[in-house]
Amino acid sequence: MKKTIILTFAVFLAGLFLASCDKIEEGDYLKDNAPAPGPADTTGQKTLIRKVLILDFTGHKCGNCPKGHKVINALEGKYGEAVVPIAVHCTYYGNTNPNASPHSTDTSFNYDFRCEEGIFLGGGDADGGYMDLDAVPAGLINTFDPALINSSPNGWATDFAKYYSTYPEFSFNVNASFADSTITTDIKMTSEVVVSRKLSLVTYVIEDGIVGWQLDYESTPQEIGNYIHNHVLRTSFNGAFGEEVKTDNSQMSAGDMIEKNYTKKINPDWNIANCKVVAFVYDSDTKEVLQAEMVNISE
Repeated sequence: MKKTIILTFAVFLAGLFLASCDKIEEGDYLKDNAPAPGPADTTGQKTLIRKVLILDFTGHKCGNCPKGHKVINALEGKYGEAVVPIAVHCTYYGNTNPNASPHSTDTSFNYDFRCEEGIFLGGGDADGGYMDLDAVPAGLINTFDPALINSSPNGWATDFAKYYSTYPEFSFNVNASFADSTITTDIKMTSEVVVSRKLSLVTYVIEDGIVGWQLDYESTPQEIGNYIHNHVLRTSFNGAFGEEVKTDNSQMSAGDMIEKNYTKKINPDWNIANCKVVAFVYDSDTKEVLQAEMVNISE
């Protein structure tokens, strides 16, 4: 079994964004958009990165939510593919009722970014959903545990560093294709160390580049009509919490593989060219996300 390797830059990341999510110190990030080289896998032929899932609970009528978007953009800019973000539009701040906010007009905030899975996880107009959210923004970094919700985007980078600096227990090979209004995805999940966990696999579709309204308290004017919404959760292949793919604590050896295949009809409103498939595996008992992957969809 490989030992966990703590990368030395984790110390520097601990203080990231504590002062302001808008001020980014260059020295706190890796440069050239490339994650630090990870250790070789079990074959010694490639490097592995523990990619980090960020669930960003957000809403287009939440004036503080762009702070979270900026944090994610900064992390993506410096860590590239190691960041796997999902924007979960939910709560009262995600609704489309123009009379529900003093900042709305009759023609603004009328596009619904929400989906069934997002409302289940983050709540709708009158409830907080599984996560029992009172407000957004709220972030979950590499976990499905509601107790670990972080409502301050300034702390998300520190949470990110805690996971990114450790050796991945799993690697993913994910392929996604589109034909006849259907996305097909094939997933191979390989154990890179000896693992004794119950495991659940989640597979989502997200979309980038959706232009719509967003309230931003730090902008003038505060109501932005051409805001670009990225990482928007659209649907799941196997439910909000996915499916359990290993139901006991029996041992998996390094090199053992779990394979799954899914298909999903898409909504014609989505731009498939901007859509991606996100797959991640988590410990069914502790809810910790152990590895994630995000891939483009080929046509």
